[in-house]
Amino acid sequence: MNKKPIMLVALLCALPVFSTLANVKTLTLKQALSNTEQQNPVLKRYPYHQKILSALKTQATLAPNPMVSFEAENLLGTQSTHGLQGAQYTLALSQLIELGDKRQNRVNYATANIKAQTIQYQNTRFALLATTTERYYQVLKFQALIALNSERKSTVKQALKAIEKRAEAGAVSQADVTRMRYAVSQVDLNTAMLQSEFERSRLALNELWQEQLLGDYYAGDLSIVTELKSEQALLDAVNTAPDFALLQQQYMQQTANLSLQKSNGESDLTLSGGVRYNQQTDASSFVFSFSMPLQLSNSNSGNIEAAQHQLTLLSEQQGQLRIQLRQQVRTLYAYYKGKIAQAQLLTQQAIPQAQTLIKQSLKSYQQGQISVLQLLDAQQALFDSKRALITTHSELYQVLLTLERLTGQPLIETHQS
Repeated sequence: MNKKPIMLVALLCALPVFSTLANVKTLTLKQALSNTEQQNPVLKRYPYHQKILSALKTQATLAPNPMVSFEAENLLGTQSTHGLQGAQYTLALSQLIELGDKRQNRVNYATANIKAQTIQYQNTRFALLATTTERYYQVLKFQALIALNSERKSTVKQALKAIEKRAEAGAVSQADVTRMRYAVSQVDLNTAMLQSEFERSRLALNELWQEQLLGDYYAGDLSIVTELKSEQALLDAVNTAPDFALLQQQYMQQTANLSLQKSNGESDLTLSGGVRYNQQTDASSFVFSFSMPLQLSNSNSGNIEAAQHQLTLLSEQQGQLRIQLRQQVRTLYAYYKGKIAQAQLLTQQAIPQAQTLIKQSLKSYQQGQISVLQLLDAQQALFDSKRALITTHSELYQVLLTLERLTGQPLIETHQS
């Protein structure tokens, strides 16, 4: 027998399957994070903010330009000053001399603004990446629930076939068949709801990017539980938290502003020098002058006081923020440990017991010892336990992401996706 035609037919039948698999677009967490870094509009605006602050720093380095002045006196008078006969002309240059180290303080303040903007960018980038991860794991959650629902539908349909056979043999009533068919329709309804949530969550993820970068399948395993660092290590990390680092830089920024306001309160000196020509005597001479405001009061005292109060406020905020972050870390750490215990109970006790219950219930139903409702209850118990496990794993990742935001420490490995 020639096997070549058979192999050819088999290959042709398999081509649509391979084509379908090839068309499935898989997205990983690494790709999602890369998309955010490259496609997020907020991050794309950062270079323009940097250019603006750099230009302001350049402006801060500039000194005042010299001034030229021309003055004519004794014009159009009487007798000896008739017409232009007694006129005196003065051509002078003047220069404002900034005192109080104003220019250097302007540069220091502009530099502090650039550093604050850099930290703000790092915090924004970190927050957007955390939001990307959070939304990605939401997609994984609904994807896992859809797969679980598909598994449940397969289980219910198998039970339906068994009940239909028993109904044909007259062993059970038609009501049992109808009840099981209703259970299948409920599973289909739940699948439709989950599909809607899955679509909404993946569109929410794509909102972070300028281009349409949707995936058909999102790689990742929610059941991989990350081992959390010790509570003390997380508490110590608070001192380098993104929000705390930004507040520290704002304190340095305001310190530079206070120095600038103090220097702005000091008077500047204006020097002037030039040449004077007397037309009546046909004589020339040099002239020199200087001027300086009388410092009867500090004209910038209000701004100085405001800057001092701002420094005090920032110092208070640093202490309050440290306490607040440490309290939140303790709460989340305890919550994470509780969720870990729940996941272990579901994995080691609830799900195995529910699986045993299904086997026993199916056997008892076939022997006529229990009703179809009791069989459905057993199936529902297993489904509820598995769904609770998926939800618990999802909540664990949400806690980890919140701890990442608070401490700035990477707690989730992206390589697993």
